[in-house]
Amino acid sequence: MLGLLVGLGVVAWKAGWLDGLSPFEQSSAPIETSIEPTASSGDLLPAETFRWRYDNQDFELTMQIPEALYLYYTRMERAPVEDYSIYVSHPKDDGPVTGPLAAKLQELASARRYDARETVNFTASFVQNLTYREETGEYPNYPVETLVDRGGDCEDTAILAAALLDAMGYDAVLIRFTSPVETEAGHMAVGVAVPGVSGGYSYRFEGETYYYLETTSTWDLGEIPPDVLSKFNGASDGIYALAPAPALRFSGSLEYGVESRWFGDPRVSLSVTVTNWGTAGASDFYLRAYFEGHQDGARLSPTYDLLAGYRISNVAVADIAMPSAPATLHVELWQGGRVVDNWTTDLS
Repeated sequence: MLGLLVGLGVVAWKAGWLDGLSPFEQSSAPIETSIEPTASSGDLLPAETFRWRYDNQDFELTMQIPEALYLYYTRMERAPVEDYSIYVSHPKDDGPVTGPLAAKLQELASARRYDARETVNFTASFVQNLTYREETGEYPNYPVETLVDRGGDCEDTAILAAALLDAMGYDAVLIRFTSPVETEAGHMAVGVAVPGVSGGYSYRFEGETYYYLETTSTWDLGEIPPDVLSKFNGASDGIYALAPAPALRFSGSLEYGVESRWFGDPRVSLSVTVTNWGTAGASDFYLRAYFEGHQDGARLSPTYDLLAGYRISNVAVADIAMPSAPATLHVELWQGGRVVDNWTTDLS
């Protein structure tokens, strides 16, 4: 009798009648961990003196940067996102570095009675006089890193200039250009909306006009270098506001299990890790998983919230009916009413 009951129990589980006992449905509880490096103690780095020239005048500015802050940013993992505004809106350098530097530049500009356009050009000249260094691959730097390194490539100087102008109260954006040749580097510049300015190269974004600002060499607001214009035809494929925002992405590999059944289709359960690389918290995001051609059988995960600078593991979707093998599994990460990342694999 006992053997008969055990046999019936196995049949019932394989048939899916005892779903509550399925080991694939008993996923581990989600775990949140910080992705930010541990803050280290340290003294101020040696004073940095910057000298540059603007409007036929020589300028000099000295500042000190906390060593702990520089080490913190150098140890920060780089985010796998194209929106580099997260390097501008990260909050830790505002008080000790970006804010005070912007205030000093504003003070110098005000002493010379520069208007808004001249102040933008003056601030840009500080960045344009840093050393341009071409990098291998994409490795954007935070403003503190570019200042200590006294230079960088186009995205580094664009990030720094945008951070300074934002701290000065200007409406600025980052403008990205992707090379038409896959093996060649793209470009990044800044766009600035300055009331009363007309003429020059500009872009429309969210109802506002942003004038092009080059940061790698000496060009005024609205002027675009001929090589940039010819290479990209002036066409940007990404404009990014500087406001804090979440940036969710899948991290690591996706884990899944296939539960075979004697009656009915096999069932797939999966779990992933999601990281918020952005500078604002994300709320009510979820996974949607389905097999290609069977979207009507899509299954959703619970919804989750995640602070900026954190990742969450064991985000799970269970009981996805798998059609005849081989089959292509699609997993989508939904946040704010749109897909922000996706993952696809073939199962046999």
